[in-house]
Amino acid sequence: MIMGDGEKPRPGPAAWDETALPSEAKPQRERREFRRIPLALTVELRFASAEAALESSTVDISEGGVFIRMPKPRPEGTSIRLQVHVGRRVLEIEGVVVRTVWPGEGEPPGIGVLFTDIEPEDETFMHSLVRERLAQRSPPDPRREP
Repeated sequence: MIMGDGEKPRPGPAAWDETALPSEAKPQRERREFRRIPLALTVELRFASAEAALESSTVDISEGGVFIRMPKPRPEGTSIRLQVHVGRRVLEIEGVVVRTVWPGEGEPPGIGVLFTDIEPEDETFMHSLVRERLAQRSPPDPRREP
Protein backbone atom coordinates (compact mmCIF):
# COMPACT_ATOMS: atom_id res chain seq x y z
CA MET A 1 0.00 0.00 0.00
CA ILE A 2 1.43 3.39 -0.97
CA MET A 3 0.82 6.10 1.61
CA GLY A 4 1.65 9.76 1.72
CA ASP A 5 3.57 11.36 4.59
CA GLY A 6 1.64 11.18 7.84
CA GLU A 7 -1.08 8.99 6.34
CA LYS A 8 -2.16 5.98 8.39
CA PRO A 9 -2.94 2.66 6.77
CA ARG A 10 -6.66 2.07 6.40
CA PRO A 11 -8.10 -1.29 7.34
CA GLY A 12 -8.94 -3.31 4.29
CA PRO A 13 -9.40 -6.89 3.28
CA ALA A 14 -5.85 -7.77 4.36
CA ALA A 15 -6.60 -6.49 7.87
CA TRP A 16 -9.64 -8.78 8.31
CA ASP A 17 -8.89 -11.24 11.09
CA GLU A 18 -11.49 -14.01 11.25
CA THR A 19 -9.84 -15.59 14.26
CA ALA A 20 -11.00 -12.65 16.35
CA LEU A 21 -14.67 -13.38 15.61
CA PRO A 22 -16.88 -15.95 17.28
CA SER A 23 -17.54 -18.83 14.87
CA GLU A 24 -21.18 -17.84 14.28
CA ALA A 25 -20.08 -14.36 13.16
CA LYS A 26 -17.49 -15.53 10.63
CA PRO A 27 -18.46 -14.88 7.02
CA GLN A 28 -19.62 -17.87 5.00
CA ARG A 29 -17.39 -18.55 2.03
CA GLU A 30 -18.72 -19.98 -1.20
CA ARG A 31 -17.27 -23.50 -1.40
CA ARG A 32 -18.72 -24.39 -4.79
CA GLU A 33 -16.32 -24.74 -7.67
CA PHE A 34 -19.01 -24.79 -10.38
CA ARG A 35 -21.96 -22.52 -11.22
CA ARG A 36 -25.34 -24.14 -10.60
CA ILE A 37 -28.55 -24.07 -12.56
CA PRO A 38 -31.99 -24.68 -11.08
CA LEU A 39 -33.23 -27.87 -12.70
CA ALA A 40 -35.74 -30.44 -11.45
CA LEU A 41 -34.81 -33.90 -12.70
CA THR A 42 -35.88 -37.33 -11.47
CA VAL A 43 -33.05 -39.10 -9.69
CA GLU A 44 -32.74 -42.57 -8.20
CA LEU A 45 -30.38 -42.86 -5.24
CA ARG A 46 -28.60 -45.97 -4.00
CA PHE A 47 -26.44 -46.10 -0.90
CA ALA A 48 -23.84 -48.67 0.17
CA SER A 49 -26.31 -50.10 2.69
CA ALA A 50 -28.76 -52.75 1.54
CA GLU A 51 -31.74 -50.40 1.61
CA ALA A 52 -33.92 -50.11 -1.47
CA ALA A 53 -33.32 -47.38 -4.01
CA LEU A 54 -34.98 -44.06 -3.29
CA GLU A 55 -36.48 -41.74 -5.88
CA SER A 56 -36.35 -37.99 -5.51
CA SER A 57 -35.75 -34.85 -7.57
CA THR A 58 -32.88 -32.47 -8.05
CA VAL A 59 -33.12 -28.85 -6.95
CA ASP A 60 -30.12 -27.63 -8.91
CA ILE A 61 -27.23 -29.12 -10.78
CA SER A 62 -23.74 -28.12 -11.90
CA GLU A 63 -20.93 -29.67 -13.89
CA GLY A 64 -19.50 -31.13 -10.68
CA GLY A 65 -22.47 -31.94 -8.48
CA VAL A 66 -26.14 -31.78 -7.62
CA PHE A 67 -28.47 -30.88 -4.75
CA ILE A 68 -31.22 -33.45 -4.16
CA ARG A 69 -34.33 -33.09 -2.02
CA MET A 70 -34.52 -35.70 0.74
CA PRO A 71 -36.86 -35.71 3.74
CA LYS A 72 -34.32 -37.91 5.58
CA PRO A 73 -30.92 -36.70 4.34
CA ARG A 74 -27.70 -38.67 4.79
CA PRO A 75 -24.64 -37.28 6.58
CA GLU A 76 -21.65 -35.74 4.84
CA GLY A 77 -19.15 -38.31 3.63
CA THR A 78 -21.82 -40.85 2.60
CA SER A 79 -21.07 -42.57 -0.74
CA ILE A 80 -23.94 -42.63 -3.20
CA ARG A 81 -24.77 -43.96 -6.68
CA LEU A 82 -27.16 -41.84 -8.76
CA GLN A 83 -29.24 -42.44 -11.83
CA VAL A 84 -30.19 -39.00 -13.14
CA HIS A 85 -32.98 -38.98 -15.73
CA VAL A 86 -32.59 -36.28 -18.40
CA GLY A 87 -35.35 -36.87 -20.93
CA ARG A 88 -34.81 -40.36 -22.30
CA ARG A 89 -31.18 -40.41 -21.17
CA VAL A 90 -30.12 -41.89 -17.82
CA LEU A 91 -26.78 -40.74 -16.41
CA GLU A 92 -25.00 -43.17 -14.08
CA ILE A 93 -22.99 -41.19 -11.54
CA GLU A 94 -21.13 -42.01 -8.34
CA GLY A 95 -20.67 -39.34 -5.73
CA VAL A 96 -20.23 -38.40 -2.13
CA VAL A 97 -22.44 -36.25 0.11
CA VAL A 98 -20.59 -32.98 0.78
CA ARG A 99 -23.49 -30.96 2.23
CA THR A 100 -26.46 -31.99 4.33
CA VAL A 101 -29.45 -29.77 5.05
CA TRP A 102 -31.39 -31.30 7.91
CA PRO A 103 -35.14 -30.74 8.38
CA GLY A 104 -35.84 -27.50 10.23
CA GLU A 105 -32.68 -25.70 9.07
CA GLY A 106 -34.67 -23.13 7.08
CA GLU A 107 -34.13 -24.69 3.66
CA PRO A 108 -35.72 -27.73 2.08
CA PRO A 109 -33.91 -30.77 3.51
CA GLY A 110 -31.59 -32.60 1.18
CA ILE A 111 -28.05 -33.44 0.19
CA GLY A 112 -25.38 -31.80 -1.92
CA VAL A 113 -23.52 -34.48 -3.86
CA LEU A 114 -20.10 -34.05 -5.44
CA PHE A 115 -19.63 -36.22 -8.52
CA THR A 116 -16.67 -38.59 -8.06
CA ASP A 117 -17.10 -40.97 -11.01
CA ILE A 118 -19.03 -40.36 -14.21
CA GLU A 119 -18.65 -41.91 -17.66
CA PRO A 120 -16.85 -39.54 -20.07
CA GLU A 121 -19.81 -39.30 -22.48
CA ASP A 122 -22.19 -38.59 -19.56
CA GLU A 123 -19.77 -35.97 -18.25
CA THR A 124 -19.64 -34.29 -21.67
CA PHE A 125 -23.44 -34.36 -21.86
CA MET A 126 -23.77 -32.86 -18.34
CA HIS A 127 -21.27 -30.09 -19.11
CA SER A 128 -23.12 -29.23 -22.33
CA LEU A 129 -26.49 -29.20 -20.56
CA VAL A 130 -25.30 -26.91 -17.78
CA ARG A 131 -23.39 -24.55 -20.07
CA GLU A 132 -26.34 -24.30 -22.46
CA ARG A 133 -28.70 -23.38 -19.60
CA LEU A 134 -26.21 -20.90 -18.18
CA ALA A 135 -25.89 -19.24 -21.59
CA GLN A 136 -29.69 -18.93 -21.78
CA ARG A 137 -29.74 -17.18 -18.40
CA SER A 138 -26.86 -14.80 -19.10
CA PRO A 139 -27.77 -11.31 -20.33
CA PRO A 140 -26.60 -10.51 -23.86
CA ASP A 141 -23.15 -8.97 -24.14
CA PRO A 142 -23.64 -5.29 -25.22
CA ARG A 143 -20.20 -5.33 -26.88
CA ARG A 144 -21.36 -7.97 -29.38
CA GLU A 145 -22.91 -6.80 -32.61
CA PRO A 146 -26.39 -8.17 -33.38
